[in-house]
Amino acid sequence: MEQNKFFKWTQRINSVLFLILIILSIGFLIFMIFETSKWGNRNTVEVIDNKFDENIENLHLSDISKVCGQNIQYIKLKTPRKSKRYSSGGYRSNTRNVIFFIGNDMESHWLFNTNKNFISKMQQLKTKSDNCKTEKTVAIFYQIIKEDSNSNGKLDENDALTISLTSPNGKNYVEIESKITSVLDYSVNKTASILTLLLKQNNKIIMKKYSLSTNKKISEREVTRIGKKL
Repeated sequence: MEQNKFFKWTQRINSVLFLILIILSIGFLIFMIFETSKWGNRNTVEVIDNKFDENIENLHLSDISKVCGQNIQYIKLKTPRKSKRYSSGGYRSNTRNVIFFIGNDMESHWLFNTNKNFISKMQQLKTKSDNCKTEKTVAIFYQIIKEDSNSNGKLDENDALTISLTSPNGKNYVEIESKITSVLDYSVNKTASILTLLLKQNNKIIMKKYSLSTNKKISEREVTRIGKKL
């Protein structure tokens, strides 16, 4: 009898402890959600600038990034949540613009005079080295979604890409490719003088080479026709 009572009390204690554990877990989850929300809004700013043609909206400032081998920094401006007009599709965070700071005096300028584009990729093109201290960025590569090309009411990864380049300071913006289905791969040579792009454009796979000193196309080859008579 006493042994049965002992097991009953043990079961009751275990049940109470389990209930307390559940309550603590729920409380911790609520706390983490609240803290995450506060963290997400910590760097959120209200962009008010007459040169931007959109309605005022809250955007999130990223961390400061350094351009390798240059006295240049930049900060990305991102959407912390879905836009009222466009959905971000598969992107976890959408870069809408970039502000560059040049030199010790921190001369600044925006990449675009609008926040409506989505920058799906931004990558420094650098000379080859083991670390950023000895690397030098010669250009910055962008994949940009500028329009709802498939007319589904949102900007997402299914829309056409525009491939662009700028100088390391974010100036001299030039679009080298447009209406690209996807970028399969890209690379630069050791001296970062030539950019090679492997692109899908409609149903064609195309490889293109560009000079990073002039931003002009050097050569082009349709990969799907290699080995066949032209």
